[in-house]
Amino acid sequence: MFSGFWGLKIVPGKTYTQTVDASFRVSNASLGEEIADQGRTSVLLTVHQKRFALCALTPGKIEQQLLDITLTEGEEITFETFGENEVHLTGNFIADDEDDEDDMYGSSDEEDGEDIDLDNITPEGLQDLINRGMIDPSDLQIGDDESDEDYDSEDAETDGRIREVTDEEEEELVEEAMSEDEPVVEVKIKKQADKKRKTVEEEKEQPAAPAKLSKKAKQAEKKAAAKEAAAAAEKPKQAEKPKQTEKAKAKAATLAGGVIVETKTEGAGAPAKKGQRVGMYYIGKLTNGKVFDQNTKGKPFWFRLGAGEVIKGWDTGIIGMKKGEERRLTIPGPMAYGSRGAPPDIPPHATLVFDIRLVEFK
Repeated sequence: MFSGFWGLKIVPGKTYTQTVDASFRVSNASLGEEIADQGRTSVLLTVHQKRFALCALTPGKIEQQLLDITLTEGEEITFETFGENEVHLTGNFIADDEDDEDDMYGSSDEEDGEDIDLDNITPEGLQDLINRGMIDPSDLQIGDDESDEDYDSEDAETDGRIREVTDEEEEELVEEAMSEDEPVVEVKIKKQADKKRKTVEEEKEQPAAPAKLSKKAKQAEKKAAAKEAAAAAEKPKQAEKPKQTEKAKAKAATLAGGVIVETKTEGAGAPAKKGQRVGMYYIGKLTNGKVFDQNTKGKPFWFRLGAGEVIKGWDTGIIGMKKGEERRLTIPGPMAYGSRGAPPDIPPHATLVFDIRLVEFK
């Protein structure tokens, strides 16, 4: 995994020597903003007193080249050029292994939030969480307290934790539920019904009075009513899923040159315009899923939008993005690297897929 931007501007006639103190990867070489000569400029690297040619750039023909060169800590290296044009090298510092556990845009711990303590929540608060979709009613396991598994009816009568609900109290609870017309009241009744059900089941082996069997039937009816209320609350959530899918499909568009743009996450603020400098996080893949380049952490990749500093598909697909917006760009070969490709990672006429995020622009 890569972390942090690395870059070097090589001026003709100068050499740049250093001992690598932090491992990094060189992923791209391109001509500078101003072209001084129409001839070829070669980029040279000296490692262990041996000189190697990384690439050759020619204005109007090959003005940038993808690379995959990793230089490790402790190596003595020298960069230089042979030619009259300025060359920019870019890449990424290599992060520690422990950073690989993070998500693409940060640690997943930030999104986990805090657990909801159902024992201390009010009935009104519980209903509000159900309405907002933060709690699934079908997941509520009320009355299944593991600490009461070995607690029998004799213990309940002794310490007063459970007592028999009289007919008058049952009628008051039902009237209260019907008058307030809130599912939360049914949850309260269900908790009392489940506790009483445990006591009845444990006493079932002994001779039971007909009146107690009748109460058990009443509690079973109330439990069934609570399940129906939970099922009714689940139906609106299931009905919303197709609408959300249609909304996502509606955000895919095809631009000039056949560039397909899919908006994954909406941004905020003013849209980016041609001529502005934009900072991007990105992952570049072939259509078979193979990743050939990425920058997802640290300093974003900066360039001037619409100035030809990147492939045409980027200049076309990024215009109009807002800060924080995430898109997927599917770029056909003519809007990417065309018939020449970008060996060795990108073959000729290759369609490229980029997952991008606009971090900042100015």
